[in-house]
Amino acid sequence: MDGDALTRLRTDFVKSPAARRGAILSSIGAAVTCAFLVLLLYLFVDLLVWRGEIPHYGELTAAQKKEFATEWAEHSDADRNAAVARLNWADPLRVKRLTAKSDEELKPLARSQAEEHLFADEWDARWHAGVYLTLRERVHQAAADAYLPPSGSERADKAEGSDPDAKPQFGLLSLVVRERNRWTAPLLGRVAAWAGWTWKPGATGSANVTYLTGLFVLALGLAAVRGVLVNALTYLSAAVTLEAVTKVRRAVYFHTYRLGTLTMQAVGTAEAARLLTERVEEVGDALHARLTGAVRYPLTAALLLVVILLVNFWLALSFLALASLVWLVGGQVAAHFRREGRFGERQAAAALALLKESMALFRLVKCFQMERFNQARVERQLNESARANWRKMRGSTLASPLLGSVVLVAGVALLYLAARGVLAGGFTVAGLAVLAVALVALGAPVAGLFDYAAKQKRGREAADAIFEFLDRRGEAAEAADAEFLPALTTRIEFRQVTLDDPATGKRLLESVTFAVPVHASAAIVGPDPAEKHALMYLVPRFLDPTSGEIRIEDKNIRWVTHESLRAQVAVVMLDDLTFTDTVANNIGVGNPEHSLPQIIEAAKLAHAHQFIEKLPFGYETLIGPTGHTLTLGQRFRVALARALLRDPSVLVIEEPTGPVDEDTLALLDDTLARISAGRTILFLAQRLSTLRNVNRVFVLKGGRIEASGTHDELWKDSDTYRGLQLTADATATEYPALKDTE
Repeated sequence: MDGDALTRLRTDFVKSPAARRGAILSSIGAAVTCAFLVLLLYLFVDLLVWRGEIPHYGELTAAQKKEFATEWAEHSDADRNAAVARLNWADPLRVKRLTAKSDEELKPLARSQAEEHLFADEWDARWHAGVYLTLRERVHQAAADAYLPPSGSERADKAEGSDPDAKPQFGLLSLVVRERNRWTAPLLGRVAAWAGWTWKPGATGSANVTYLTGLFVLALGLAAVRGVLVNALTYLSAAVTLEAVTKVRRAVYFHTYRLGTLTMQAVGTAEAARLLTERVEEVGDALHARLTGAVRYPLTAALLLVVILLVNFWLALSFLALASLVWLVGGQVAAHFRREGRFGERQAAAALALLKESMALFRLVKCFQMERFNQARVERQLNESARANWRKMRGSTLASPLLGSVVLVAGVALLYLAARGVLAGGFTVAGLAVLAVALVALGAPVAGLFDYAAKQKRGREAADAIFEFLDRRGEAAEAADAEFLPALTTRIEFRQVTLDDPATGKRLLESVTFAVPVHASAAIVGPDPAEKHALMYLVPRFLDPTSGEIRIEDKNIRWVTHESLRAQVAVVMLDDLTFTDTVANNIGVGNPEHSLPQIIEAAKLAHAHQFIEKLPFGYETLIGPTGHTLTLGQRFRVALARALLRDPSVLVIEEPTGPVDEDTLALLDDTLARISAGRTILFLAQRLSTLRNVNRVFVLKGGRIEASGTHDELWKDSDTYRGLQLTADATATEYPALKDTE
């Protein structure tokens, strides 16, 4: 099929633009909130590890001290002077030493050789000044003032009397300082500048309680929002999917009627039933997966990867390399073992079939005394079966453990690299925890993407099958200028009618020509049921002939309306006697114009009223596979009552072919005798009594009318007709309706 059938199906059947947009927005929101929750986890773990404390200079590693020395030298003289002024040192010479760019500038300022040993201690003061400048640049002046309050302020007075080794708790500012040279610093600075509650000291002088409470409330809010978004996504996706699935099922249902009766007989209703159930469900799964996963899973995976990169870029690259290794090595090896398992399963099935054959040969073995030969064969087959089963078990059992082992090795390697990073000081414990959580969380969207791809593949195959069915040309369409057909007053006439089976191309009818006068009865007999059914289906125009025409009231039924034609023609066929519903609905076909008294009168005419009254709920009794079971004769009389309720001028009746009791046959004969007056009846006759009573019998063989006449005439002149009756005699015990054949 040209193009993507699933895309065509979405275009033709998936509407609800508002719901689709809502599902997309919900997908985006769910992915974004997931990423934000992981980021909040990072802030939370960092707060627990560092407790919002800004480290002292002595706690820095050698690399960090060297990095800070470079930063200090890069600050302007004005910035260094302003920062050192916040330290409130009175000694001008010491102030001058503090504002120096490096140790080399400090040496000429030493008043004695002993004072050179004090230079190293003064780097701690520079560190405080540097932190002040960092907070002023990254956040704003208020954050810097919170760390080093101006001289004369209340907080400055409190700081003078405090323990110099104490580290105040500033919440998020601790992270801002420690990551000041990372590319995440501008983002953290903006967050701190916008959300003052993340670092402003409380009544106790600590910002941690407020910061922790804020993180908790924010996490609760994000979790609640994400829950609402996921539920909205599920609801909207289900609504759109169910609407589309219902439309597809409706299209398949109506198209079965447009295809024509012979087509459905040839391919069977199983195809349409499978389309309505399995195929439509697969399409529904694909549509639902697209709405819920096409945006959500890739976006969630991308955002989580961004979070991983934010935590540690090089470790994230290591993870991607290991993930690629897992897929290339583990995935391919596991796929190899799965193929081995499937091959072994086929071999085991073949070996088991041979064993079953050998077990069934016991008569032959005993008769020809081939016990030793057969025992050797069985031993060889048992060995082959054992080898095949071992191959099957090895493939099926090793695939998953092997893949799991490769994943475990990759995880241990990644953990080792992360631990090395933590020990080297280039990676934090908080970063390690968040990296682990992000990697675990990444599994769900990645698995969802694989599931999405599998469902899309099955959906495309199902959509191909559905459109292949829907694109089949329907038959017996009504003409735009069709005429109204009045009640039959003359005859039904077949003129050179030829019909090919629409499904197989087999020729069913060949130049069939005959006529049935009004108020007459005729029977069609023949060895091929398909030919007889095809002939009957032409009368109500369930399908059109390949060539030739059927005329009623001298009107070609091709050019009359379906409604007027089928108002005059009622059909009673064994394939469609009853359906699962109440008896009243089976007779009245749910038409509100048919009152219960009318339904009862039709049932009485068909000799069905008596047994209906004995049912548990009378005419309201549910019949069918899930209700009360009726016999073949009872179902036939219900169908006959349905046809009589319409009071048609033409009746097409297929007599029961199975065993029917004599009392029922007598009732049917009485009914047919009473309804034949004033009607034209075409029988697919099964009983000799019917063949004797009709005005004319037509023998259909090889798609042609081979002979016609009364029963007596055909018994004398038609070998085919006599053969059919003799066959009926031979099966009289199975079909007692034919036991009175002469």
